[in-house]
Amino acid sequence: EFNISSKILIADDCLIASNCTFIDHNHGLSESKVPIRLQQTKSRPITIDENVWIGANSTILIGVSIGKGAVIGAGSVVTKNIPSNEIWAGVPAKFLRKR
Repeated sequence: EFNISSKILIADDCLIASNCTFIDHNHGLSESKVPIRLQQTKSRPITIDENVWIGANSTILIGVSIGKGAVIGAGSVVTKNIPSNEIWAGVPAKFLRKR
């Protein structure tokens, strides 16, 4: 599922498994007296470099960049940038090892 309001860039030779979700924006929540649904959203693009493998049921969130040759384990929630040639997994995703 692509829930994109800004931009997503996906390079060549990427593997994206079933049921992955990409969300490039968040609702505002700083004004406690204004309903969240009425607050201004914040958006930053998602970038996926070449030769990345994203496992099934993973979620990639606002502003994340995934480096060349990285692997994201199934069911992960990626909240921060992933360096090239690293394997990350979990909720939230954490570094496991280098490739």
